Amino acid sequence: MKKLFLVILLLFSSSFGMEIIKVKDDIYMTRGTDGLPSLKNKGFISNCYGVLTKEGWFVVDSLSTPELSSQFLKELKKIKNVPVKYLVITHYHQDHWYGAQTYKKEGAIIIGHEVLREIFENGTAEMMLETANKMTKGLYKNVKLIPPDVTISKEKTIKLGEKEFKIFPLTPAHTNSDIVVYIPDKKIIFVGDLVFYKRIPFAGDRNSDTRNWINVLNKLKKIDINIILAGHNKPLNKNSIDFTVEYLSFLRNKISEMKDEDLSYDEIKQKLTDTPYKKYQMYEVFHFKNIYKIYNDLDLEF
Repeated sequence: MKKLFLVILLLFSSSFGMEIIKVKDDIYMTRGTDGLPSLKNKGFISNCYGVLTKEGWFVVDSLSTPELSSQFLKELKKIKNVPVKYLVITHYHQDHWYGAQTYKKEGAIIIGHEVLREIFENGTAEMMLETANKMTKGLYKNVKLIPPDVTISKEKTIKLGEKEFKIFPLTPAHTNSDIVVYIPDKKIIFVGDLVFYKRIPFAGDRNSDTRNWINVLNKLKKIDINIILAGHNKPLNKNSIDFTVEYLSFLRNKISEMKDEDLSYDEIKQKLTDTPYKKYQMYEVFHFKNIYKIYNDLDLEF
């Protein structure tokens, strides 16, 4: 990995313990901690990215709160004090969306899947925010939900300065609002929470579709990619996609086999308590939620 990615830590610090990492050329990131959002970690559990162009910043994902996104913006402007022109939200989960108001104030154009606007307009997003606030004892009390200005339902190309960004949906997979951003000349792709390596993915979202998620990952493998920039890992190479494919396939196959043997959910859960994936991060947090979701989804698949 060290040969593939020259990661340079810039000596920027913040009240949130935020570091800005130069991934390559004009692409920067901050790396969140592993865990669930809490007052203790201030919701800093995911990554976000800034791409510097001759016309301004192009940002992918906004972090969990306006406090975090404001800090990231401050650090980007230490690198180059130019406006943020675009913010892309890779999906509707709070650690990727809830800091968007910072960029709206900056005058950025917000881009997200068409489902992101739908759940904003029908009130679902507001209910999700209220629930998240209760669960975290007010972590998101300063969040103002921001809908996308531009919605994605098919591939869209944006040119900013000297760079070209291809944005396209890959749904349903982790959620029903997943979009990715690809920079063709750099062969770099931002994938949100579609790809994990040595970390258990969350497949328990009510709108996840593990069968199609595997299909989506196989489509990603056909793209010319040198670097994958995901929502929760350090920069990855293309081979990292296999980890998520193999984990999801493992669960789907095992659960399907045991359902065919007429085992109950509790029996299946017990048999899948100890698996080869137990040593990886977030296993205790997500593994059993994933089993429950896949167990129920298999009954609906034809």
